[in-house]
Amino acid sequence: EDVCASIDGVVVAANYNCPGQLVISGSIAAIDEACEKLTEIGARRALKLPVGGAFHSPLMEPARAELAEAIASTEFKTPICPIYQNVTANGVTDPEAIKENLIAQLTAPVKWTQTMQQMIADGCDSVVEVGPGKVLQGLFKKIDRTFATESAVYSV
Repeated sequence: EDVCASIDGVVVAANYNCPGQLVISGSIAAIDEACEKLTEIGARRALKLPVGGAFHSPLMEPARAELAEAIASTEFKTPICPIYQNVTANGVTDPEAIKENLIAQLTAPVKWTQTMQQMIADGCDSVVEVGPGKVLQGLFKKIDRTFATESAVYSV
C-alpha cells in the first residue's frame, strides 16, 4: 500500500488474496513502477498478470456508474443468511447495503483475507467452493490450515 501511494499514477491494492499475496491494479506505467519498487524492497515476486482491465481500481469508475444503474433497477430481497461481500469483509443482510456493496466492489479492493477471517470469527467452520477449481480453498488454507474446505461442481 505504501509503495502504491508513492507512485505518481494510478496504482492501488486490488486483491488481498491471502497473507503474503496482494494484487495491485491501475495504469500499466504505474504498475511497472510499483513492481520495480516492490522488488527493490524485497518482494519475492512482483509480476504482471494478463488481465482484461484495471479491475478494483479508480480506473473502473465509468463501468461502476453503469453497473449502479443496472443494480438500482433490480429488486433484491432479504437473504436467509448473511451475504459476505469482499468490499466490507462483513456479513450483510440488508438488501440496500448489498446493492451498495456490489456497486462499490468494482472500484474497491477485494478484501478476501479479511472476509475469510471475519467468517471464521463469526463462527463459520467449513466452506464449499462451487466451481471447477480449488483456488479459493488454497487461499483459505493459507489463512487457516485447519479450516475444513471442499469442492463441488454442479452441472445444470
